[in-house]
This record gives sequence, C-alpha cells and structure tokens, in this order.
Amino acid sequence: MDRRIAFLFALSLSMSACGGNNSTPVSADSLSGNWQMTLNDASNTKINNTQSGSLIQNGGNLTGSVILSDSPCSGVGNVSGTVTGSTVSLTVDPVGTTLTLSGTTSTMNSQPSMSGNYTILSTGCAGSQSDPGTGTFIANLVTPLNGNITGSFVSNEETSYAVSGQVTQGTNNGTSSTPLSGSFTFTGFCYPNANIVGSVSGTSVVMNLADSDGTQIGQMTGTASLDGTTVTGTYNDLGLGKGAASGCTGAGKGTVTLAIAGS
Repeated sequence: MDRRIAFLFALSLSMSACGGNNSTPVSADSLSGNWQMTLNDASNTKINNTQSGSLIQNGGNLTGSVILSDSPCSGVGNVSGTVTGSTVSLTVDPVGTTLTLSGTTSTMNSQPSMSGNYTILSTGCAGSQSDPGTGTFIANLVTPLNGNITGSFVSNEETSYAVSGQVTQGTNNGTSSTPLSGSFTFTGFCYPNANIVGSVSGTSVVMNLADSDGTQIGQMTGTASLDGTTVTGTYNDLGLGKGAASGCTGAGKGTVTLAIAGS
C-alpha cells in the first residue's frame, strides 16, 4: 500500500475514534452519586425547574431519590430507570406528579452528565406551572465535598473573618440528600470553632453549625460548584451555646466564601 494512502487511512481511523459524538457509554457505576438537574420547559423558556438528589447504578439499573422543584407540586420522588450503553431513561414519582426523562450520557472532561427530553404529568396535584408539559433536561454529577476548607465569613457590616477546617461527604445511599460532617475554626469570629452537621442535594448545601455539646449556634446555606471545590452562600449566627462569646447576638448575618482542597 502507498505510504500516503496508508497514512490517510490511519488518520481517518483516528478521527473516527475521536468523532464529534459526545454520547459515551458509561462504566458499571459511573452514574452513582449526587446529581443536579435542570428542566427547561419547551413552551415557556422562563420556567426552569430543578431536581437534585442521588442515584445508584447497579449494572444497567438505576435507583435513587430526588427533590423536584415544581411549585406547588414540589416534593421528593423515588427514581427508577435503566442505562444501556449511552442511552438512559428515568422515571420520578413524587406525590401527585410523574416525570419521565430519556436521553444520553456523556463523560466529557471525565465528569459524567446526562441530557435529553422530559415529560411531566399530573397524577393528582393541580396548579403546577409545568405539568402537563414537555421539554429538555441537563443533569450533572456533582463531585463530593471532601477536603480541607479555607475561606471567609463577611458580615453585613463588612467585617471579614477567616475560616479554616475540613468537610466530609457521607456515603451515597440513594437518598435525596447526602450528609456532611466536619468542623470550622474561626479567627476573630463570634465563636472560635463549630462542628458541621449538614447535607448536600445537587449543588444546594446546608451546614448547621453546632457547639461541642450539640447546640446549634449558626447556619450556613449555599451553592457548591460542580467540581466540588467551592461553596458560596450566606450565614446566620444564632449566638447560642457555651462556646459563643459573651457579645454574640442573633443579629449576625453575612456572606460565605469557601474553597475546598482535596475533593
């Protein structure tokens, strides 16, 4: 075979292997984890409902539980579905609504995702802004929040307090939220340290701050990045517990920026 022809043949094979189709078959458990999903209504682009929660993949079967935001028909629904190659289908059944999703998986940038079409129907709940309806969905696997924390709490009076610590995300049991644990150490804040008793569902994070005796002394709510390296949000200082400073009051509020290394 002419060398030029052989080279072009090999090049064409290489390009075919790296073709533009991003739909990729997934491995045996790569869809297991905490997911964030956005539903885009086909008839009203202003309606963007969300789902968040955990999936467990066992071979070609998918189970789990997610929180559907679809006021006033929001709720927690069990998930059942299948994955075959790059094709995925899911059914979610919160009380009063049935949601079906069908699409394809992708492992672009080594981060599993799903996209496709959905149908939502009422099975008793009335007044929803989106059912009955159809549209498209995008779903992203959120990297677990694990590692060392650095960042700051900034009060509404613009006083900044440095914070360090660590956070650990619990085992995925297919529930609509996954527990978080860990601790914070503060510099110059209302209290010197706090334990984290929280949860994550999709990118939504809640961290209740507890004293050593378990008394809640504050709360942080925020949004995690898909790669699990940042959390931004707000805090509310309750000023309770024996570890709180004498000047601690319930009026402390502000913003939070956290970086998580080692996720």
